[in-house]
Amino acid sequence: MTDNSEKVNDNVRMSRYSWDYEGLGEAVHWFLMAKAYLDCSIHLFSEMMDKKLKSSFHHAKVATMLFEHSIELFLKAGIVQAGQEVGKSHNLQELYNQFRKLYPGKKHQFEGDIVSAVRQISITPYNVYTRYPTDNFGQLWPGNTHIDLVIWYKQLCLFVKDFERLEPLLKERYPQGSKKTEN
Repeated sequence: MTDNSEKVNDNVRMSRYSWDYEGLGEAVHWFLMAKAYLDCSIHLFSEMMDKKLKSSFHHAKVATMLFEHSIELFLKAGIVQAGQEVGKSHNLQELYNQFRKLYPGKKHQFEGDIVSAVRQISITPYNVYTRYPTDNFGQLWPGNTHIDLVIWYKQLCLFVKDFERLEPLLKERYPQGSKKTEN
C-alpha cells in the first residue's frame, strides 16, 4: 500500500477526502452520488464503444446497473430536497411516483426515457438483474436480452442534461432542502 500523499504526477493528488463535503446538506450528497454513478456509467459505455474496454454483455450489465442506481439516487435526492423521508425502497416506479407528486408539471419532466428506466419488468427486475448472474432462486436469468451500447449512451447523455437542469429546479421548488443544512 502506498502513502496517501503519493502523486501520480505533479498536478494530480490521488487522495479524496470526505471532510471536503462536511458542510453540505443531505440532499446535496444524494445529488452528488447520483451524478457520480451516472458519470461512471457513461464512462464505461463510452470506453466499450471506443473499444478501450471489453464490451461483453456482462460489462454492459454493470454499466447499466450504475445508471439504474443513479436514477434511484437522483429520485431520492429530489425527495430529500422536498424534506421527505426516502425510506429503504429501491422500487424505481414507486420512487418516481413519489417524485412526480412532489414535482408536478412539464418543467420537472425528464427528457431521457425515465418511464422505461423505472418500469418494473419481471424478466429483468431492477436491483437484481444487472447486479447478479442468477435470479433470487439461483437460476440463470430466463430468456434473452440485449443492451445496445449506442442507444444506452445516447439516453445517458440525455440524463446528464436532465440532472443538470432539474437539480436547480428542485432546489428552487423546495429551497429549505432537507432537514440538515443546505449549502
